[in-house]
Amino acid sequence: MCGFFTIVFNKENRNMGSILKNAGERLSYRGYDSTGIAVFNENEKFIIRKDKGSVEKVDKKLKFSQYGGYKGIIQLRWATYGKPSKINAQPHKDCTGRYVSAHNGNIINVHSLFEKLKKAGHRIKSENDGEVVVHIIEDYLNKGKSLNDAVKLSYKDIKGDYAFCFADKKSRKMIAVKKGSSLFAGKGNGFIVVSSDLYAVLDHTNKIIPLKDSEMIEFDSDDYTIRNIISMESIKRSPENNFLNPCIMYKRPYDSFMEKEISEVPTKIDLLREYYVSSNHLNKLKRTLSKGKLIITGSGTSYNASLLGTYFLNRISGIDVAVHLPSDINDRLKYVRDKSSNLLVVSQSGETKDVKNAIDSFRNYSKGKVIGMINNLASTMGMTSDYILPTISDMEISVPATKTFINQVVLFYILSLFLKGESKSNIDKKIKLLIKSLKKAKKDTDEQLSSLANKLIKRDFMHILGYSLTYPCAKEGALKMKEVNYMNIEAMHSSEFKHGPLALIKRKYPIILITTAKDKHYTLSHINEIQTRNGIIISISQKDKDIEKNSDINITINEKDENCFAIISVYLMQILSLKIAYKKGINPDQPRNISKTITVD
Repeated sequence: MCGFFTIVFNKENRNMGSILKNAGERLSYRGYDSTGIAVFNENEKFIIRKDKGSVEKVDKKLKFSQYGGYKGIIQLRWATYGKPSKINAQPHKDCTGRYVSAHNGNIINVHSLFEKLKKAGHRIKSENDGEVVVHIIEDYLNKGKSLNDAVKLSYKDIKGDYAFCFADKKSRKMIAVKKGSSLFAGKGNGFIVVSSDLYAVLDHTNKIIPLKDSEMIEFDSDDYTIRNIISMESIKRSPENNFLNPCIMYKRPYDSFMEKEISEVPTKIDLLREYYVSSNHLNKLKRTLSKGKLIITGSGTSYNASLLGTYFLNRISGIDVAVHLPSDINDRLKYVRDKSSNLLVVSQSGETKDVKNAIDSFRNYSKGKVIGMINNLASTMGMTSDYILPTISDMEISVPATKTFINQVVLFYILSLFLKGESKSNIDKKIKLLIKSLKKAKKDTDEQLSSLANKLIKRDFMHILGYSLTYPCAKEGALKMKEVNYMNIEAMHSSEFKHGPLALIKRKYPIILITTAKDKHYTLSHINEIQTRNGIIISISQKDKDIEKNSDINITINEKDENCFAIISVYLMQILSLKIAYKKGINPDQPRNISKTITVD
């Protein structure tokens, strides 16, 4: 799980090292632990410089900017096979020092391939699965195969979901292959660029060449050929103009991308509102959903959004919806085969490996449609779904999802209202009121959230509880606290807390409880169960005197609609998590050990 960027110019470029470094900084939001470059010059020579650490740290040590050349690669690695180290960093070279490769994704049969290659005399230097690529292609080339045949045969041998690039120091051309992981190409004036990340390409050109799974692109500075890697037939595909704005990658004047993206939430909801009120997207989806049951799946934050979405669909539009973790989809469908079901997949990146696995399983057992609720429409899921629901959040850089989560649940809310039969003008009014309430809640609770952050800063363990509609809100709030602050926060349905976990309560043990006023007849009981054992209740609630009176700390959201209240409560939990991170001195944008785009099992 990593990312690479490669570019070929029509002549030597003395700024190649700086270009690669800047591209690496573009890729860095994905999450990584090592950095490496390869630069090729006109004399059929290349250098590889790599090490453990960030782009900035490795560049400072190895001085990327001093290297010029006509083609180059930078790769950022997030460790799966092999610990973070210089030897495991990419790019990798072959035994003879002629070929170089870098990859993104996960090669699951790496150990058996390493054994096979070692027996054939290859010198494997690392534990990293990416090193397989350069050696296995080299092996076929040594057997007299053409480069195209060597890549084709290697593609058949390598199992998993990945993309890779491959370079020969004796050729101006490069090759890149896509199988399950993201890959984008772009054509500029005197250069062609290929990368795992669309925005890294858009830094150089907006003429984008879409690439699909089981395709390879062979390119130099001026021309490219796309082939189906199984048949090796060439595919004609012209560049398409893409007008996404790469300037979104800059966080100024905010201290972090997470802060910037939280501040963008009202604007992104408004974009979502305008799009769905003015388009026919919802009408088309309604026709699809009328033809079968609906299963929803997503991972991490997107699962929590899916869970809240099922409450909206159940409560507002009366639709019976099943929500499952993507890793459970295969097992469940294997035994309960409903060929009329439709699958709604929720993903920020559109590249989440677990969700892609769920789609593959669904295709095996059902004839229903796959609906993608996706932010990155050019992603693998964007191109393979039968129907797309764009979340229109623009790019999200910070690893913890904020604006994309909010737009996912707001889209579920809009969809539920529409399926209930509400007019678009009515939906428009409700979303405008939601935006207004969200802005007001942020302003009204800022001091309280800062004070609460000071109280919780030294906590290592606590619980967040929700009841019914607010249970998914508690789960997402807890996830943010884990990601951003490294606090061991457990989310639970408040009615379940008395069935065991109540044993953890001791004097001044804090519990955050998110509750609507409507559910207070249940949650007041849960509050008392905790307080009588000397626990502390911090409630986030709609305006209600009984909840305020029975809470040690109460944060009131003046929102009468309980569905909108649920959305706003998560927004405040995002802000609270950010405030704690700042007070702890943690960079909220790049939490340790996790990545923005999870492309491994």
